[in-house]
Amino acid sequence: MAQFTKAERELKIEQARRMYCKGFDSQTIADIMGDVTKRTLDGWIRDYDFDKSKKSQIIALSEIRNSILESYADLLDGKKPKITPDQAAKYATAFEKFSSKKQVLSYMHEAFEMLSEEFMNDIQKADGRKEKDNLLNDLRGVRSKMENVLTRLTNEVLGNE
Repeated sequence: MAQFTKAERELKIEQARRMYCKGFDSQTIADIMGDVTKRTLDGWIRDYDFDKSKKSQIIALSEIRNSILESYADLLDGKKPKITPDQAAKYATAFEKFSSKKQVLSYMHEAFEMLSEEFMNDIQKADGRKEKDNLLNDLRGVRSKMENVLTRLTNEVLGNE
């Protein structure tokens, strides 16, 4: 298999962690990624404690935003909100501290994960090996392009370009 730079390796580990946290086994992840072996993934799962990550999923930014909006709607309807106005203000302030490019990056990353998840669900439901292989090839092509876009934008946001 291919040798990765440190940044590429870290990205691959994080991608594998996200898939693992969504319930995919190491063989399926290896099939989807295409450039990482099942053995390597099994090592990452053990060495980087993917099971702990699976147990302590981090709330996505959109979930925070939705929680704030739902609480505001509850207030308007005279209901008790899920979060207090003070908590909502703190979340909103934290979110505003992201630059607009960081916000775009976070939304793009989230959308990319949703698209990848849709592909992975289709792969698991595939009726035959040929259909599964076609979907895997499509996913690899899409992942490659999206990784390029995300890497470029990440470098721009972090000032590495």
